[in-house]
Amino acid sequence: MDYLRLFYLFFVILSFAFHGRCKVSEHVRNRRAPSPALPKVNTTERLRQLREKMKAEKVKAYIIPSVDQHMSEYVADHFQRRPYISGFTGSAGDAVVTMDKAGMWTDGRYFNQAGMQMDDNWTLMKDGMPGTPSQAEWLAKELKANDKVGVDANLFSIDRFETMHKELAKSNIALTAVTKNLVDEIWTEGRPPLSNATIFVLEMRYTGKSWKDKIKDLREQLISNSATAFIVYKLDEVAWLLNLRGKDVPSNPFFFAFVIVTKDEVRVYVDDSKLTDDVKKHLSNVEISPYNTSVLIADIKAEAVKPNAKIWLSKYASPYSAMDAIGKQDKVLLKDSPIALPKSIKNSVEIKGMKNAYLKDNVAMVEFFYWLKNEVAKGNSGITEMSSVTKLEEFKSAQEGYQGYSFDTIAGFGPNGAIIHYRPEESTNLKITDENTFLVDSGSQFLDGTTDTTRTVHFGTPTPHQKDAYTRVLKGQIDLALTVFPETTQGRFLDVIARKELWRNGLDYRHGTGHGIGMFLSVHEGPQKISIGCPKPWEKPVVPGMFQSDEPGYYEDGTFGIRLETVIMAVDAETKNTFNDVKYVKFEPVSFVPYWKKLIDVSIMTPKEIDWLNDYHKQCREKVGKMLKDQKKEDVYKWLVEETEPISTTKTEVNGGQMLAVSLVTISFSFLSLFSLL
Repeated sequence: MDYLRLFYLFFVILSFAFHGRCKVSEHVRNRRAPSPALPKVNTTERLRQLREKMKAEKVKAYIIPSVDQHMSEYVADHFQRRPYISGFTGSAGDAVVTMDKAGMWTDGRYFNQAGMQMDDNWTLMKDGMPGTPSQAEWLAKELKANDKVGVDANLFSIDRFETMHKELAKSNIALTAVTKNLVDEIWTEGRPPLSNATIFVLEMRYTGKSWKDKIKDLREQLISNSATAFIVYKLDEVAWLLNLRGKDVPSNPFFFAFVIVTKDEVRVYVDDSKLTDDVKKHLSNVEISPYNTSVLIADIKAEAVKPNAKIWLSKYASPYSAMDAIGKQDKVLLKDSPIALPKSIKNSVEIKGMKNAYLKDNVAMVEFFYWLKNEVAKGNSGITEMSSVTKLEEFKSAQEGYQGYSFDTIAGFGPNGAIIHYRPEESTNLKITDENTFLVDSGSQFLDGTTDTTRTVHFGTPTPHQKDAYTRVLKGQIDLALTVFPETTQGRFLDVIARKELWRNGLDYRHGTGHGIGMFLSVHEGPQKISIGCPKPWEKPVVPGMFQSDEPGYYEDGTFGIRLETVIMAVDAETKNTFNDVKYVKFEPVSFVPYWKKLIDVSIMTPKEIDWLNDYHKQCREKVGKMLKDQKKEDVYKWLVEETEPISTTKTEVNGGQMLAVSLVTISFSFLSLFSLL
């Protein structure tokens, strides 16, 4: 090489570096721009009215949880009591109101959001963080001996009520079930009505098993556990058991109903105006009762007085009101739901459907990112978080069997991506440009499956820090996907695998690594999960047939957020040995959306990780690519092929001239760094 040219290059680099300093600084400032504030709700009058009701009921504190009477995570608008009283709209959190204070306990996913949404009447309690008191500890300090704390017993699980009761009793404070829901008493204006959507039958070609066979299996469980009845409260369990779906809960194909199953009877508590002729025919020989908690409680009491009655309740999924109705402890069998595990382990028909649902959803996501990349490249200033969500919905709705989102799409550009469960609104809506990361977490409901996939992209030049963080998140996701483990392993032992590469660099994330996923049910499904922390009594090991999200992340408040979520299915693993005759389990991916190559720092990846990534991208081309071609989307297919080209694992040989060039570049930037200090 001509060395004069090298020296010329040296000075060119210096001149460009000096010339571009201000522009680089601009980009850094933009990346660190504060997120637009989420709107606050003035809760002063609502709290005043609630305290009047508390005074009338002679309780000094009142607890408002997030759940409804079905212990639901995703709650219909009609039952959004905690958001109404507090202004905080996250899916998890408990409001605790005394006569002069109000506290909100929520987990790390929502610290940022809750702080933005709540007004000055509220104190954010960062649940799980050092120094944060439990609700019982806080109440013990705020209240006096012999004071009462009120709750709606329909909204407290048996375990939660009993645990809180014991904790408060240490300070001579009583936990009492208030007959009326006090938030309902004051929520008299603008309350959304209950849904009147009709219920529909989910055909055998999707379920793989008839509802009558499921009832038969459940009755075998009753007999083997010496129980006479099981009460089904959870909406996903009701829907799965009866092979029915509805539209009563946003993003979830559920309908409001309870079910009592005995050895010779099935009773469904539901609004019969929602039952079509097909559903009535489907539920032949089933007794229909009104959807009313009071009617259900009366029937529970009637079951409890029968000779040799033993009613099966779930300590963690049944409300305390059911336990209270039964009365005598010897009439109750407290055990995990017999439906939860069979529901989470998909049969062969459900597995086929889930895989097909992911292909359809991933086609839409690939098409979306292709479109978005082109729009940003054109400089289209009208592309925002909200408009991108609308466009993604357009792509998804074109796919066969699409029933809607499985949760509100999280679409966060730059600082909004750092809000873990962010939802774009008019007041927060940012334009999507090439100056920062864009996080999209989206799921769909199809007749043959429920989906959930997250990707983070960058249409410009990411910073070295963003690339490092993205790659460590990717490495964690790959490492978990590659793990082989005994079939008795619970998810909390797997969580650290996805975090370790972040931990090496002093980084972490404030949420679990993975959750189960239902089959045209809830996007969050137990009884398994991959999450660090104390074991939950209801948790079960990850076993073959379960679908599981693999979603590590990293978030810098006010700067950017990264999350990568690929859904994986647990399958049998073949191992050379079988120590103690234990079977082993591994994962295989079922969602296929390419990773963003310009965010990947290949230099910190291992050959094994790169091999996994190349194989994954090959499957993207083969599986999603085939469907794209079948749907005549040739331009999108060509882009997919480009984005999934293999990454080389071999190191390039460097000759002397190249080494000199690299040295000159290094000297250039060293000189620049020195200049900046002058």
